[in-house]
Amino acid sequence: MNSYNNEIKTAIAVGFSGFLWLLMEKALGLHDKNLDYRAFIFWLIIVLPMGGIFLLLSRKRDKVLNGSISLLQCIKANLVFIPSTLITHIFFVWLYISVINPNFLTIRMDHELKIIRSAQIDIEAQLIKESEIKEAYTTAAYLVNYFLVSLIICLVLGLAISLIIRKHPLNKLVENKGDVS
Repeated sequence: MNSYNNEIKTAIAVGFSGFLWLLMEKALGLHDKNLDYRAFIFWLIIVLPMGGIFLLLSRKRDKVLNGSISLLQCIKANLVFIPSTLITHIFFVWLYISVINPNFLTIRMDHELKIIRSAQIDIEAQLIKESEIKEAYTTAAYLVNYFLVSLIICLVLGLAISLIIRKHPLNKLVENKGDVS
């Protein structure tokens, strides 16, 4: 049976990096006074799982599998890496919103409610939307939503990178071109 220590170590590193990302956002005021800018900055976090998957698969291809990796081997690695990353990261998100910044969800919810209340929509639609927002910003609902969105993004990234990374590394391609005379 193959050992997946590398996948789990990389997953923990990426999950912890996501925690550091949250702390950086907090330090920049993106969780309170600069909340309007968070939507733009937040999506840059996609670099963390993308980089983790790329480094994991390229390291596995080059160091473990002697320069060639199949799509099935990539998928197996991703099936260990992605859930491990998500579990680690969701734990750190829970830690952040429960211990480090317990007002995070309240501030986010109030911000969304303020936007809805300032919109020019009828009162019935406004009340329905306010109810939806209040349900979405409970700790459990937020974590489930965060997990599902992260899962979809990581699965797509994992598959895309798996399709690309299967190729031989660049230095092998250069060596092979030199051999053809």
